[in-house]
Amino acid sequence: MLNANRSVAELPIATSLADIQALTQPHNPQQTPVTGYLLKTYPKLSETFILNEILELERQGVHLHLFSLRQPAEGKTHADVAQVKAPVTYLPSLLPQFQFGDAIALLKAHAQLFWQSPKRYWKAWRFHRDRPETKRLNEFLQAGDLALTLQTLGITHLQAHFANVPTATTEIAQQFWEFTYSIFAHAKDIYLTEPDVLDRRMAKAKFVLTCTGFNHQHLKGLSTSDTPIHLSYHGINFDRFKPASTKPVSNPPVILSVGRLCEKKGFPYLIQACQQLKQQGHSFHCKIVGYGELQSSLQQLIQDLDISDVVSLVGKMDQDELVEMYQSASAFVLPCQVMENGDRDGIPNVLLEAMAMELPVVSTDISGIAEVVKTGENGILVPEKNVGAIALALAEILTQPALAQQWGKAGRQRVLQQFSLEQNVGEIRDLLTPKSLRPNAVSSPHSAPRQESLIHS
Repeated sequence: MLNANRSVAELPIATSLADIQALTQPHNPQQTPVTGYLLKTYPKLSETFILNEILELERQGVHLHLFSLRQPAEGKTHADVAQVKAPVTYLPSLLPQFQFGDAIALLKAHAQLFWQSPKRYWKAWRFHRDRPETKRLNEFLQAGDLALTLQTLGITHLQAHFANVPTATTEIAQQFWEFTYSIFAHAKDIYLTEPDVLDRRMAKAKFVLTCTGFNHQHLKGLSTSDTPIHLSYHGINFDRFKPASTKPVSNPPVILSVGRLCEKKGFPYLIQACQQLKQQGHSFHCKIVGYGELQSSLQQLIQDLDISDVVSLVGKMDQDELVEMYQSASAFVLPCQVMENGDRDGIPNVLLEAMAMELPVVSTDISGIAEVVKTGENGILVPEKNVGAIALALAEILTQPALAQQWGKAGRQRVLQQFSLEQNVGEIRDLLTPKSLRPNAVSSPHSAPRQESLIHS
């Protein structure tokens, strides 16, 4: 097998395809097929849903080979990354900064592709050149390296996570070498990609997955092809995210929020709502877990509002650390908003995790959030960008602990029914791997009972 951190382009220049194959150990087609997984950056702390999906696919017997367009820049990763069995190939890249070795590796890959078929090579170049969207040379160069690597390893299907850069690279790679691909579209990659470009990318895909009913309807509305589009909710590991048998008592009560410190999460509105709660005399402490470009401005806002005693930015946390935070919290809030450019969240995984931990939740009625949060049943939905409504909802939870407990239990039942990791990833497995070629999966003693399929074409 190709070295996990080495691209085919780093191997010596070969004089024929047979030579290329002799330099590696291509996959035996008589074995269970290997599915390629293309990510922009792997691993990434904020993309636990992808890590969970990878681990569950492996547990269910799917053989994966991971490809990453970028090297991870974060120092902190989830401990579960070490459990991933799939090899990882980091494609050489000219981004985020030029590296001479990567440039040479990319040129080698393209030299081999040109030698194999000049006609096909120029066809791929014309496709890249004539695309109406913004064109990046790095996408074209990485696409060639990706195509050659897939060819050498005998990988015939690639799943691209996100419909923007990973799928753009995949679409070009398909021009160099024939393989099928699928797309898992999530949030901003849908709403910040031009509709005609998204339609073209979906038309070439074998199938498309998306993680909310809202997204599902949106994609079906703009698609002009017969490519199947499936609703595939993210799954939660209920063995990890479960309430403690004896909930620790926090005094004062903890209001928890988790997410990247970026504009679409709406954290300034939460911080202003906390100022109102403090002025109204409520006892609480709001802890915001996360990191991002708004950290300095949010910290400044906390200081300007003189609420450092009741609001804290607590930085990065992995999943195990986060479970402890959920266990100590009395409520969870995430006041997401739709940006002017259309960017928005789908169903943030942290909402599902909080509900699995029996926390009542407060969020906004946008995108797919209303598919899981029901006002008066497991939490409260408020209008986006409405400080007063956030404060009022949190005050209701803080002052009615019995009701909050009832909503928390209802929330866990909601996610148990719709967001089982085993069930939802099992449906992805069925699309990726024919049953006749699937080995026996490893049983999970803590899996939720399998419900009726949630994927709809």
